[in-house]
Amino acid sequence: MGLAIAIAGTSQIVPAEAQITGSVSVESDVRFRGYSLSSGDPAATIDLGYDHESGLYLNGSATAGFDQSDPALLAYQLNAGYAARISPSVSIDAGAVRSWYTRHSSAGDRHYTEVYLGVTAHGISSHVYYSPDYLRPGVHTLYGEVETTLSLAPKWRLTGHAGLLTHLSDPPRYVRHEHYDWRVTLGRDLGRLDLRASLSGAGPGRDYYSRRRHSATALTFGASLPF
Repeated sequence: MGLAIAIAGTSQIVPAEAQITGSVSVESDVRFRGYSLSSGDPAATIDLGYDHESGLYLNGSATAGFDQSDPALLAYQLNAGYAARISPSVSIDAGAVRSWYTRHSSAGDRHYTEVYLGVTAHGISSHVYYSPDYLRPGVHTLYGEVETTLSLAPKWRLTGHAGLLTHLSDPPRYVRHEHYDWRVTLGRDLGRLDLRASLSGAGPGRDYYSRRRHSATALTFGASLPF
């Protein structure tokens, strides 16, 4: 599996002064890198972040959903890094993220660490992530992604994402050596509320949760509210 929570620290913009941020998000199905974290069910995520004017940042998030019909914590994550603006249109960021999945999530009771390096230039964001223990001890992986956002009209935007995960060591049994994912998101700002609809997919192969296989292509809906 290629499960993860979205890293809040990527594509950081260096703030003029220290600030604390937070948001609450609801998704019809929490998906990342092409796989469902919430077994195809709705889930909610709370994000908290601290950005220092030096460029250092710290973020944390937790996702809760349902296991069968019972509310349950699915995953949580900590992320620390540094961002710097090189020019008016170019910035870089680097950091580390630690992700934990509980037994209630589609990933099962697992955890892993990634370090990453990214460049954002002229509206295009590119990141590379390395993990020495991707979901299992001793499993080395490299994940690269590219993402960009287009402004379609006032308050409307279109975001595209593509990523590729490669195992640098022998992958676990039944896991393919390489895995790709993609996502297209249409977003709309409604006051402070952010609404979005996403079409995403992954391959090769299919997703697996709730003891059966599912298509890795999915249409999902979400909303976020900062606080």
